[in-house]
Amino acid sequence: MTYTGFAAPAAVFGPKAAAGTAHALVLAPVTSRWDQGAFFAPVTQVLADAGLRVTVVDTLSVWDERVASMDSFVARWRALLAQYGPVDLLCGNALGGAVAQALLPDVAPTTAALLVSGPARTDALLESRLTQIADLAAGGRSDYALALLGRRIQPRGSRPDASAGPPAPHDPQAGRRLAAGMRLLCGIDVTQAVEAHPGPLLQIVGSHSQLVTQHHTAAAPHHRVHVIPGAGMRPHFEQTAQVAALVGTFLQEKGLI
Repeated sequence: MTYTGFAAPAAVFGPKAAAGTAHALVLAPVTSRWDQGAFFAPVTQVLADAGLRVTVVDTLSVWDERVASMDSFVARWRALLAQYGPVDLLCGNALGGAVAQALLPDVAPTTAALLVSGPARTDALLESRLTQIADLAAGGRSDYALALLGRRIQPRGSRPDASAGPPAPHDPQAGRRLAAGMRLLCGIDVTQAVEAHPGPLLQIVGSHSQLVTQHHTAAAPHHRVHVIPGAGMRPHFEQTAQVAALVGTFLQEKGLI
């Protein structure tokens, strides 16, 4: 069945659309609510400063209870892609990275891909950690689910944030989003779509991630997976300068600027 929903909530950065302006489409991770693209701000800044128009979308906004699997979720995004016009750079973070990789067969062969902690596949350990968070969220404990997610996105071995206050009260909408997003990731494997993509691809992961690691990535010989030493799930915030340099070099090498 064709999905006929409206386009997802989006935030647009960089220059206005014009002939010759490269366009980056960024798919968001699992968030308890739409954050207007804040999750990708350091990378978005690099892209916008390089002259790209950047459209950041709320990946989970097209989910509802009729979505039974990642395949059906990706099918909804496949139906929406044309609404965003030509895409020169397809980006994704975490869940957004998984969806972006699943969509690679549906974009032009020359489209570049930029992923941050975006799994191409999962394993038993990752799925158990995702399910823990999902079960808390679905059980009326979005507060504890968010707290656990907050600990998991930190680098392995990092100390708890002593300044963090008590968890926010349970939010049913946040709980639904967290539970849905985490469960969508369980059992995915888009390795074939990634390895078959002829365009350039850069995947960035943290060496100390408690969730998505290098083990969960896929790449063809002409693609690149870069591991940021000491970083967790958010290397673009933890090692901003290093990630910015990587992204800038990638854009230059691939002719996007």
